[in-house]
Amino acid sequence: MAIYHLSMKPISRASGRSAVASAAYRAGESLTNERDGLTHDFARRHGVEHCEIVVAQAADAEWAKDRSALWNAAEAAEKRIDARVAREFEIALPHELNAEQRLELTREFAQGLADRHGTAVDFAIHAPHGEIDGHNFHAHLMMTTRAVNSEGLGDKTAIERDNKWLAANNLPLTKVQLVEIRQSWEQTANEHLARAGLEVQIDHRSHMERGLEIEPTEHMGVHATQMQRRGQEVSRSRLDSEAARRNAELIREKPEQVLSVITGEKSVFDRRDVARALHRYIDQPELFQGAFAKAMGSTALVELAPEVRAASGEVLEPARYSTREMVEIERGMVLSAERMSAARGHGVGEGHVEEALAARSFLSQEQHEAVRHITGEEQLAVVVGLAGAGKSTMLSAAREAWEREGFRVHGAALSGKAAEGLEESSGIASRTLASWDYGWQAGRGELGSRDILVIDEAGMVSSKQLARFIGEAERVGAKIVLVGDPEQLQSIQAGAAFRAVAERVGFAELQGVRRQGEDWQRQASQDLARHRTSEGLSAYAERDGVRFSQTRDFARDEIVRDVLKDMSERPDGSRIVLAHRRADVRELNGAIRAARQEGGELLGERSYATNDGERRFAPGDRVLFLENNRDLG
Repeated sequence: MAIYHLSMKPISRASGRSAVASAAYRAGESLTNERDGLTHDFARRHGVEHCEIVVAQAADAEWAKDRSALWNAAEAAEKRIDARVAREFEIALPHELNAEQRLELTREFAQGLADRHGTAVDFAIHAPHGEIDGHNFHAHLMMTTRAVNSEGLGDKTAIERDNKWLAANNLPLTKVQLVEIRQSWEQTANEHLARAGLEVQIDHRSHMERGLEIEPTEHMGVHATQMQRRGQEVSRSRLDSEAARRNAELIREKPEQVLSVITGEKSVFDRRDVARALHRYIDQPELFQGAFAKAMGSTALVELAPEVRAASGEVLEPARYSTREMVEIERGMVLSAERMSAARGHGVGEGHVEEALAARSFLSQEQHEAVRHITGEEQLAVVVGLAGAGKSTMLSAAREAWEREGFRVHGAALSGKAAEGLEESSGIASRTLASWDYGWQAGRGELGSRDILVIDEAGMVSSKQLARFIGEAERVGAKIVLVGDPEQLQSIQAGAAFRAVAERVGFAELQGVRRQGEDWQRQASQDLARHRTSEGLSAYAERDGVRFSQTRDFARDEIVRDVLKDMSERPDGSRIVLAHRRADVRELNGAIRAARQEGGELLGERSYATNDGERRFAPGDRVLFLENNRDLG
């Protein structure tokens, strides 16, 4: 479906950006910034469908259609070192339109901006890149901050003025102007969608404006986020009192709203979870207490386990809750899984299985049994395996057997990286779960009765998402194979769906760790994966792999000595130092670097000013960039 997206951001020297560099990147051209002599060459950039400059029809400014002339003029017109040199709008283009229709829509919106503000607007349409579903068509529109005329650039436009000046001149304030631009994009896009015979529409209003969501908390900016990551104190402003009041009213009317927020993260929760979720939106005590009481009294709430108290009255176990919606989703998912486990019709002939196994003599007996299990007749099968147990190589053999039988095999995983890993290791063409779901919504990529869908890292998939895939597979008669480890990372969203399905329908298990070479290391990995932490650590402690220190200072000094010793003995090797607190990480890194400086290893150091303060770098250092800035090349 078409989505609404319009964002605005300034192109400012204060953030290290230039209009010339930004225009070169957006248009995929090579432009030289006459102000500093730097050439920004993006001529080999892919994905630019079209770029064009439009100017206000009332202005006689044909010169402004030359991209180099326009943006060098914009740079020359501003003298301040922190000046805003352009304003950029990014819009999502409806993928339902074809290339010609997208161009007509973008050109009309750009011309409207130029005419309204008396400016030049440089727009570039970008095709999706790195997007599996291919729907991310979007456009960047760079608008001059000054009006254009036959001689060059004139005065600042109204949208660039401060609110005091605007009010004194009876002009709409900046926020009102931005709302008008957002509404204009909605109207223009919907007209073009209707003109193309499409019934879909976009809506510029937020969910809150449509009464669909609790009002969000304030966003913490990038610099505050960076400070927090470095372990520094960050003061974050809370919601204002009016927003808190609106949230409380919404929760009083629809307490299930806050319960939906919680079940987006976990399917089972307690009173503290409800309180924490409410506190995100309400920080006034009276409003908070009323909203909390309403949420806990909601008919949408289901008590799964009562509170357990000791004889002294101390709470040993808090009451556990879920929502009726989540209970029904998980119950329906498990029932579907049971029906599919009992269904037949997806078996692979024994000859095909044995041929696939014979070609992989290195597989263990456990892996052989797992291949036979998932290539059986059942419509749903599960494999539980430890990390490093050889799930991917086992799936490679199963894929070959399925294909010999004439099945089509597909792969899916929660993240793009996991999907790529599944495809590389098993040969199963794979996409993300979101991509599959999006395709189904668009009527593409539907499965059939001769399809096998392998979901890797299934322990990380939420209940709602896994229920969607199991339900779809049951509906069309496809086979689902779930692979993962319920003891590893759990789902980011709500529910331990993989564990629930595995326990109900049974599974093949891979316990033998094959990634490590030593028997004792493999056993230690099994112990750690199955929460036998003492046994796993003991194996390393017996081999001097675990040491304790009496003080933090002593531990730090010992770590520094170990790192320097290892760097000396294994200069081409790799090392990692881990600490729980970011403050400790910074201290350890500083101590290691100081020791290397004393040893004369960091010759040719140079000092640089960064967002993190003054930092020194030497040849051979590895540099981590905390944000992208393609304008810098």
